[in-house]
Amino acid sequence: MMMEIKTIAATLGGNFDVVATDGARALQEIQLSPDAAVLDVGTGKGNFAIFLASQGFQVLTGEPSSDTSRYARQDWVASAEKIGLRDRIRFEHFEANRMPFPDGSFDAVFFFGVLHHIDEAARADVLRESLRVAKANGSVVFFEPRQAMLERVWVDDPDHPLAADPSRYLHGTTVREQRLEGEFMDIFIFRRS
Repeated sequence: MMMEIKTIAATLGGNFDVVATDGARALQEIQLSPDAAVLDVGTGKGNFAIFLASQGFQVLTGEPSSDTSRYARQDWVASAEKIGLRDRIRFEHFEANRMPFPDGSFDAVFFFGVLHHIDEAARADVLRESLRVAKANGSVVFFEPRQAMLERVWVDDPDHPLAADPSRYLHGTTVREQRLEGEFMDIFIFRRS
């Protein structure tokens, strides 16, 4: 059940076009099967979970229950219901550096605009955890804002942090790394070796 992205973007507005454009670029690269198990870390407004659901995936998404930032606890349910995808998205509270999932649970783990909001001291643990819960041939994908996107965000949020480079947190891990330039985001794809 693939939904028309332009229809969803017109209904949801905001930055859904950003999510869909660069999300599609990543999906094209990693080539997931239709029944892939996918995890979206950092729900926020739900745009990335909704994008994944619109592409036919069943999505598990979540964020910490303690997150009180302006980007957490958004009404993603209303957006998912508005376009008829609520039944394809499941939400669970969890910490990205201590995920409550067994090893090798997911074909793909996604972080859309999330890493730069995570405390720098926890980022290596977040990367290690995401690789742990990814299947042996799975992908961990980080999307971090490019300069033009940051300038767009700073209009409404002048204190928004700079982008993070997840490659800096690979300490002691053996992974294959790929970097793509999306239209709005830099896309970092990691696969366990």
